[in-house]
Amino acid sequence: MKAVFNTARGTARDTLALKDVDLPSPGAGEVLVAMRASGVNPSDVKLRSGAQGPMIADQVLVHNDGAGVIEAVGEGVGPARVGQRVWMYNINRSADGLGQGPLGTAAQYAIIPAHLAVELPEEASFEAGACLGVPAMTAHRALMWAGPVAGRTVLVTGGAGAVGHSAIQIAKAKGARVIATVSNDIKAEIAREAGADEVLNYKATPLLDQLLDLVGNGGIDHVVDVDIAAHMEIYPQILKINGSVGAYASASNLTPALPFYPLAFRNIQLQPVFVYSMSDAAKAEAIKDINALLTSGQLSPRIDRRFALEDIAGAHETVEAGSLLGNAVVTL
Repeated sequence: MKAVFNTARGTARDTLALKDVDLPSPGAGEVLVAMRASGVNPSDVKLRSGAQGPMIADQVLVHNDGAGVIEAVGEGVGPARVGQRVWMYNINRSADGLGQGPLGTAAQYAIIPAHLAVELPEEASFEAGACLGVPAMTAHRALMWAGPVAGRTVLVTGGAGAVGHSAIQIAKAKGARVIATVSNDIKAEIAREAGADEVLNYKATPLLDQLLDLVGNGGIDHVVDVDIAAHMEIYPQILKINGSVGAYASASNLTPALPFYPLAFRNIQLQPVFVYSMSDAAKAEAIKDINALLTSGQLSPRIDRRFALEDIAGAHETVEAGSLLGNAVVTL
């Protein structure tokens, strides 16, 4: 079979190698999956580049997310799982989520711990299944960590991105009013198609002014934030007392200053979100909701680019460029 290995930390074209290797056999508690699609996430390219940790071996398989069909099972796994369509998560990370693990999904066949292979509803495509482990589970946690959002007003920043797009869909399915931010008209249309009730172009007019005009002072219950550093200062003005934030990135400033007292006076709650180290309970809740929404058609990840396994370097470069409007997947 063919599989992609990372051979060193560095650029995609210098460090990703497509190799022919023997078909593996599942061990105890594992399944062998015939892969149909492998997701390409920012964390995958950051790990490969060296931004998220050192090499753990001379070569390691790449990618966390994917979808396919179980072809064989190891000891302790029920034989009824053979033939099951599955999506997978956390495959390329260590057990604590903080380091790299030896497995990966960018291959024609992949060995997967059975508990990390989740049944994929028939209503969802394999490509959609490859966009769930990082983007949709991150969106779910960033949205739901503080409790139900039914009847609440939720702000989703970066509404046309892979996580933001799923966050809009999940929030609408959960009964929230959703305000999304974008940077141009194309992204605005994507956010509207996802279900956003209002879409604000933060480059046209200061976001704070637009939000105050739309919902007034303290009119937001919860924020799903792609850049906490960019919005930290306006939280005390836009969020209700006891409002909350789920922030999964901080690209504009990796060490943002915290306006402690303005936040404390309104009891605003901040939750940084890193999908790989989510609690088992949070993962289980996300999986349950994601599969239910896939089945009902209320969650449909947006796929912007598709790549062949032979163009894995191009896939990584495209994700690194930051120009995608949705997800990138490798089809197998």
